[in-house]
Amino acid sequence: MKLELIITRSVILVITGVTGTFINSIIVLLNFRFWRDVTTSKSYNRLLFVIGLTNTILQAHFIFDAILKIYSLYLLNENLLLCVITFGFTLVDVNIWNTTWLSLLCCVRLVNSSHCFYLKIKAKFFSSLPLLIVGSVLFAVTINLPLFWTTKLHIPTNTTDSPASGYFISLDAYYIIFSSLFGFSVPFCMTCVSIGFSISTLLGHIRRMERSDSHLTSAQLQGHYRAVKTMVIRVFLDFLFFFIIVLGVSVPLILNSTTYSVLWLAVLTYPTSQAFILVFGNPKLKSAVCGLIKC
Repeated sequence: MKLELIITRSVILVITGVTGTFINSIIVLLNFRFWRDVTTSKSYNRLLFVIGLTNTILQAHFIFDAILKIYSLYLLNENLLLCVITFGFTLVDVNIWNTTWLSLLCCVRLVNSSHCFYLKIKAKFFSSLPLLIVGSVLFAVTINLPLFWTTKLHIPTNTTDSPASGYFISLDAYYIIFSSLFGFSVPFCMTCVSIGFSISTLLGHIRRMERSDSHLTSAQLQGHYRAVKTMVIRVFLDFLFFFIIVLGVSVPLILNSTTYSVLWLAVLTYPTSQAFILVFGNPKLKSAVCGLIKC
């Protein structure tokens, strides 16, 4: 790899790594503190704590992966690459499922219904949320563990045919289909459905508030709007990131150094983008983070 390219990627790595790790670490610490506050929603803060922790680990993983790629250390040990790929895909799937649980949680909090069946589901969801989070982690580990044995690393003998990374990665076609279906498509559809219910409920709530001027407050409207906007941006970011990963495993595209660098940069900024979405979508979290930055 050329010296200029190494320096450029190293600078990008430091900027994204420091920013993402700093903000996600603050999210973890603040939500752990909010979690212990009896006046706040424990389910919501638990989930934000898990999301922040997952993003922090994912950011550290991307930093470690980027260092190995920049200095071509993967070429020294194939098993190291397989472990990093397996762990990385597992974290990404966990993050996608976390987005699903967040959207479902916001949907359940927004949708108002006095039906006994819905009230039972609502109570069951709040009590089962920790189990759902743990279950999604175990599920992500299960569907991504075969990556270690099915992924193949090919180092071309002709350097002119070598991709920008210096090696080819071939994934099993059956795994790609299975992982795309259960690791992305299912949670993505669940997220879209919950967002649809949330937007429908939000619009109905706004219409009811407009008919009763005494209950129409900008704070209420902004709170509901902010919750839905956060979910929409998160699901769009997850979809974009999944699309980038699909492009990244395409050999004709990664042969181009510029394209590879753009995809590499997008991957590095993913946890940082998630952190900014969480911070600006939560006024309490935003004020706390801004206060810490000013200090």
